Amino acid sequence: MPIRQFYLLCFVLGGWVCSNLEAQSIRFWNIDAQIRNFGFDAGGSYSKHYMNDPITNQYGIRIGSINDPKEIFVINNGLPGAQPFKVDKVNYAWTIRPYITKSYWLNRRTSRNEVGYGLFGSLQLPLAYYWPVHIWISQGNVPFDGFEDVQYNPDVHPANQVGGTSSFMKGIKNGKVIPGLGLSTGFILEWGSYRSLSNALSIGFTNDLFVQKIPLLHQQQHNSFVFPYVFVNFAIGFGQ
Repeated sequence: MPIRQFYLLCFVLGGWVCSNLEAQSIRFWNIDAQIRNFGFDAGGSYSKHYMNDPITNQYGIRIGSINDPKEIFVINNGLPGAQPFKVDKVNYAWTIRPYITKSYWLNRRTSRNEVGYGLFGSLQLPLAYYWPVHIWISQGNVPFDGFEDVQYNPDVHPANQVGGTSSFMKGIKNGKVIPGLGLSTGFILEWGSYRSLSNALSIGFTNDLFVQKIPLLHQQQHNSFVFPYVFVNFAIGFGQ
């Protein structure tokens, strides 16, 4: 066989193999919700794997809150119309979390009657955004009692005069960003229609490390730049 024809045959066969593998790939668009100790997340992702391959690659993003285990809800029953607030909490914090996950399936489901299970690991790049908490502070003016909307400062706002938190969005323009790095690992179960619908339940552990402390609480010694947590995640995927 002439060399030119040989190369042409290799090119055609190579293209056929690649297209055949691509045809056997299975893709899903996923939405998920996640609860964890002291917070929650929600997001979406894209996942892809090939038939007979135990590895699934997933790319996604989540948005969620950051809370501290030392946050305590209280309410001033002596103030008319008072609402709950958290003592010493001076900033809200939320994260935007791009991530890449690789799952290794110990048993990959091949029909709607099977349940797949496996292990996963994830690399995340959380960006924390925090902004000041505003509260309703009692004025106690005679003969009219009322509340004023102010930025919370425990040094000048005694807890017994706080009537609750005001708008969650108040002061959001005055926030700052803190980048970080996160790692996750855990166990996953999957069931549903093989090609068109996927339900997945994940249980795992994540540790977030930020470049500086996130100032959630007024007393800086209580704040941290490390946030370990256990989570439970439920996802629904729609196949292409």
